[in-house]
Amino acid sequence: MKTLWFLTFLLNVWVSVLFALPGTPFSPPDTLDVRQCRDLAVTNSPLQQKKLYAESIAALQIRSLQSNNLPRINIGAQATWQSDVFSLGVDNPLFQPPQVPKDQYKISADVAQRIWDGGSDRYLRQQRELERDMASAQVDVDAYQLRELVTDLYFRALLLQENEDILSSSKTDLNRRLEQLEASIAGGVALRSAADQVRIQILKTDQQIAAMQVDKQALMEILAKWLGRAQVDFVLANPEWSDEALRPEIRPELRLFALQQRSFQLQKDRLQLQLQPRIEAFAQGGFGRPNPFNFFETGLQPFVLFGLRASWTPFDWGNRRREAQVLDLQVRNVAAQQMAFEQRLEANTRKEFWDLNVKYKEQLVQDDAIITLQEDIMRRAEAQVKNGVMTETDYLSQLNLLTQSRLSKKLHELQSAQAREMLVAKLGN
Repeated sequence: MKTLWFLTFLLNVWVSVLFALPGTPFSPPDTLDVRQCRDLAVTNSPLQQKKLYAESIAALQIRSLQSNNLPRINIGAQATWQSDVFSLGVDNPLFQPPQVPKDQYKISADVAQRIWDGGSDRYLRQQRELERDMASAQVDVDAYQLRELVTDLYFRALLLQENEDILSSSKTDLNRRLEQLEASIAGGVALRSAADQVRIQILKTDQQIAAMQVDKQALMEILAKWLGRAQVDFVLANPEWSDEALRPEIRPELRLFALQQRSFQLQKDRLQLQLQPRIEAFAQGGFGRPNPFNFFETGLQPFVLFGLRASWTPFDWGNRRREAQVLDLQVRNVAAQQMAFEQRLEANTRKEFWDLNVKYKEQLVQDDAIITLQEDIMRRAEAQVKNGVMTETDYLSQLNLLTQSRLSKKLHELQSAQAREMLVAKLGN
């Protein structure tokens, strides 16, 4: 007896450990609601890698801009032969003028240090940061289509799941009715054909359940792929009914429009830099044959040059003004796109608002009334079929009507929940 108790204890401990370990065949599946599914789909989307790439690109570009403040060093070499060279062209008995060689060589190092660039790097840095933010916003825009797709898949699979439960409940009623008929047949008060009619209805119900199970499994596997899961290791939770007001948030499209307008405005501000002078210090040193600064030194001689240089373009013949006009038009173009998007969003969400607040509420009230009446009819039908007043075929017809009424109510419930979640997805909640 003690041995049996000890073995039972070990078995309970082993089962408890298996249930506690994630990923084991005995571990319970996750229960996911529609918002968790949307978040998982967005998080596991390959689109998110584009944000990391944009961050890396911007970091490298900004680092390159920082190097502009360092000296620029250029090393060059040159070897030439020319058909003629400089000469005095006269004979002087007092001294012999040097003969400049026709083959000449030079190697030098040029160093330049920027002193003032008009603030160009500051604008370039802001532009690179804006490009990074726009790439991130574009990923969020693309992910919104994924949110709507996952929401649709979730409710389609959930509808099949709920309909399967309703049909299973109807099958339970049919089996109960079949047991009653079998008892009546054994007592000689019912015909075998009545039981066969119920069996046919049970087979039809099994056929519907099997078809729903196949369709649901296909949808669940598709949903699992979007969620980044290798298999269907989760179940769908019923949505919670709530009359809480929707809280619109900023859509990523609006953020992208704002960033695009800011980018064009930044380019317009940068045009002012064209009026600024550029100043830098420079130096050059090396060896040349002949000396590039003194042709009378015909051997390989060192040379050095250093100083300041500036550049300024006071006139651009109206190019800057025209470029500013182009950027203004681009800003207005983005503003027009934003207005069109907001108009389209309002038009698309208006139907969901009416469906959610009027259509489905009225349908659900009517569904409850229909089911209540149909249940009353079924209670009377059970008594009538027992007393031989109603045929088995009429009874099964009434049972089918009750099942269809329950399926219709479940459809309207999930359509109402889906309309709300679609509004949530479109409004940015």
